[in-house]
Amino acid sequence: MKNTSLAYHIISIAALLSFFLPFVLVFIKKLFKPRAILWFAAYWLLQGIINLLFMSDSLFDSRFMGTFQRIFNLADAPFMLFIFYKTIPVKTIKISVGKMLPAFLSSSLFVTVFTRLDEFMESLIVGAGLLIILAYLIWIILHNIKRIKPDPSTYTLQFVCYGLLFEYGISVITFIFSYLIKDPQNLPDSLLIYHLSIIISIGLVSYGLITHQPVKKKNPRPLMKQEWESEIRYL
Repeated sequence: MKNTSLAYHIISIAALLSFFLPFVLVFIKKLFKPRAILWFAAYWLLQGIINLLFMSDSLFDSRFMGTFQRIFNLADAPFMLFIFYKTIPVKTIKISVGKMLPAFLSSSLFVTVFTRLDEFMESLIVGAGLLIILAYLIWIILHNIKRIKPDPSTYTLQFVCYGLLFEYGISVITFIFSYLIKDPQNLPDSLLIYHLSIIISIGLVSYGLITHQPVKKKNPRPLMKQEWESEIRYL
């Protein structure tokens, strides 16, 4: 039992530290362009800071932190849709996200305020947001795969999408145990699955960031002597 507990704590700490890894790699490799990479790195950085707050048992057990966690879960899908809207260069997907974001956000806020954060309605909103994000991730990945010769930035962002797809895909399992089948005995297993998914997903993202090759600027070809002579004769 002690070995299991020790292994669980090691995995949870590794997952917490991995949240900060993309942001660190962005600064080490100076990947400030395209902005999409910086946006997604900031997303995981924010998750890491919030998860760091929950490392304290006294804060986690408080009523305030419990409510804050529920609000954070509700805000995850709109925030990710906002990042999609700011970063996706594909016009058709961008237009679709631009319509989905205000519709989903306004309906979520209305239901949340009207029902006073009812647990059943909360589960519906979180579940719907999860499916919407998965649908857009698959759409983006398929669009990038169809590109004949992707540029280095698209190649790196593809690994970001792979990591997000894995993270949100596993979130379907944790969603079932957190919202649909609420059993305190399943909580440790659910958290373990969540932590492992974070490590694997950010591992995929980190691989894309580490192997990113910046676009080399092409130097203008100097004019040959014959070309200069031909221009002089032409003049």
